[in-house]
Formats: sequence, structure tokens, C-alpha cells
Amino acid sequence: MKLLESRKLFFSEYLYKLVLRNDLTTIFRTELQKKEKLSYAKRELDRLAEDYQNNLPLVKKAWRTDIPIATNDYFDAMTVYSALYNSNEYKLRVDPYSTITLFSNNKDFLINLGSRLTTTSVWFWEPNVAYIELLKSKTKIQIVDEPPSLPLKVWFNSTRVNKDFAIWIRANQDKCRIGKIALDSLESYGYMNGLYIYLRDDKILNLVTLLAGSSIRSVEKLVYRGDIDKY
Repeated sequence: MKLLESRKLFFSEYLYKLVLRNDLTTIFRTELQKKEKLSYAKRELDRLAEDYQNNLPLVKKAWRTDIPIATNDYFDAMTVYSALYNSNEYKLRVDPYSTITLFSNNKDFLINLGSRLTTTSVWFWEPNVAYIELLKSKTKIQIVDEPPSLPLKVWFNSTRVNKDFAIWIRANQDKCRIGKIALDSLESYGYMNGLYIYLRDDKILNLVTLLAGSSIRSVEKLVYRGDIDKY
């Protein structure tokens, strides 16, 4: 299991994150569990268990195609199912490319699960212990390695943004910074969902709120790791 350092709370709530790769991750999609907790995952694993016991090939169905499943992926999926079924201390997200991400504030739960898997494609994120209390007390904080000149990171939602905002950005590049993709999307479509801009200070944030307030999803403050003791 590869250990990595996180610098902010995930979903403004969780300290820890576990990511694993497995070709059966799609069976854990929340929208497929129609009847009860993990009901679809259980049904698929029961089907695979029967095939395994009868020495039949392990496959999953996808668009009328049988996709071979490695035995280790099957056993790891059983391990994941058991862990998830017996806990409510997590948030689950099934990602593209056969990965599943689990967020939790129970470090032992994630570490224990990750250590029981046969796959080597497992990654665990946790913050430096010195940052935990700060992150827990101020949920919209991200720890950075250098003192930020633009310490506010503003994320946007799916509400359309007035294209005049792009004119303001181009005229005030000493007060903000935006990536090319975000600026192109704003100028072409008035759309910045999932994109962000960096701002200089709270006064500029107040102005941006007037220009694009309903489109703002959240604001993160970037905190230099050398200034942790000031908070």
C-alpha cells in the first residue's frame, strides 16, 4: 500500500482517503443498490462465487460482453464488500478506470482494509499529524509548501457565469489567476463547473461575489505550512 500526504479535508469532512484498483469496482456503484445496502454487489459476488465453485470462468457483464475477471480481483471485491457492509464510517465513490475511492475519518478502518487486499494498486492518503487539528477546525483550508501570493481558491458550480466576468479577469491579472481551460470555458460558454480561480484577498473575493456570486461553489484558503503555528 502506497502512503501519500493529503493537504485538505476531502469533501470538507474526511481526513483520510483510500484508493484501490479492481475490475469489479462498478458493482459497488450506489445507484445500483436498489433494495438494501450493497444488494447489487452481493448479487454479483454470489453469482461469481457459484461460478468459482463450479470451476467456471469469472466474468462480468458489460454491454452484452463478458469481461474476464482475475481471481484476485474477485477475492479483493469480497474483502471490500465485507468491510463496507459492516461499517457506515465512509463515503464511497466509484471512479473511471476500475478504481474505487473510500473517504473516512476512521484511519484504522481504511488501513485495515487496504492491508487485507492482494492487489498492490492501493493508495492511502493522510495529513501530517501536525495539520490535523487545523484541518478539523477550519474545513476550507489547503496546506501548501510555499507562501501563496493568491491565497484564496474559488471553486465554481454549474450555474452559468456572466461572460463580463472574463473581461474583469483579463483586466485584473494582478488580482487573480485563472487557468487557460477555465478562462476559455468562461469566455466561450459562461460555464466554469468544477473549475477555479485564485484571488489576492477578501476584498477581491467580495467583488467577485458581486460579479459571479450564484456561481461560486466554495472558497478554500491556502495556508503556508510554515505558518501553521499562527492559526
